[in-house]
Amino acid sequence: MMDLTTSFEDMAISLFIGYKALLISETPVACILKDKKSNKIISIGYNYTNSSLNGTQHAEFIAVKRLYEHSKDIDFSNIIMYVTVEPCIMCASFLRQLGIGEVIYGCSNDRFGGNGTVLSVHKDTFLVDKPYKSIGGIARTEAIQLLRNFYIQENESAPVPKIKKNKDIENKLYPPNLFNLTKEEFVDFYGEQRLDILENKEQEITPIPHKAYRLKDLISLKNLQEVPFLEDELGLIDEEQLNEFYDLFYDINDDSTIDFTKAIRKFNNKKRHLTPE
Repeated sequence: MMDLTTSFEDMAISLFIGYKALLISETPVACILKDKKSNKIISIGYNYTNSSLNGTQHAEFIAVKRLYEHSKDIDFSNIIMYVTVEPCIMCASFLRQLGIGEVIYGCSNDRFGGNGTVLSVHKDTFLVDKPYKSIGGIARTEAIQLLRNFYIQENESAPVPKIKKNKDIENKLYPPNLFNLTKEEFVDFYGEQRLDILENKEQEITPIPHKAYRLKDLISLKNLQEVPFLEDELGLIDEEQLNEFYDLFYDINDDSTIDFTKAIRKFNNKKRHLTPE
């Protein structure tokens, strides 16, 4: 049995960092960098393109830049990145040039994905830099739902804010679960017990094969308060804020399907709070 609990816990942290970025009107894409030897988080990143007015300020760039501010002698082959959304082509190329050890992501990037969805920059044999391992599908629905909460918001900085009409994200279907992996690659990471998920594309990966999970069982206030740079840069965290974060997401059932019976909430950037469904 492939127990992926640790991977889900790490992705849950990235998701919360993305949520904190959402609170400052940034696209909620975020990541953590973990040292494989110490198993410690050594950097975090989150999209900062809106605040900086710089289109290159993606989560991956910010996380790496932070490391370079402390040391220029970094062995990136010993680093694993947990990022909520598949790296775009630009970031995938950047990570390959760095020699990143491994990238685990939540949901696919249908428009700009550089790790298999649009281009396979991470393993393209025509590129000179060493390929890196990339796995998607960890907390996929949560990553999608976080993005949906961003895209239903109105741009308060626009001269004439565009009224968003389709805000019914609680009844919106999820795209097929595509992994951008061969069967052998899938089994190597996810195990044979999850092969049915690869084949039917309508189920979700769970920490323990075919066992239900809730995001709130993966991280706690204490976990998040111990994440370096998080509160210093994105503000203090309390139980109320954490519960608001949990309320954005569906749970996953024992049969690996989404529990649409759970009542979820939507984020409202005008109130900087959640609105009930």
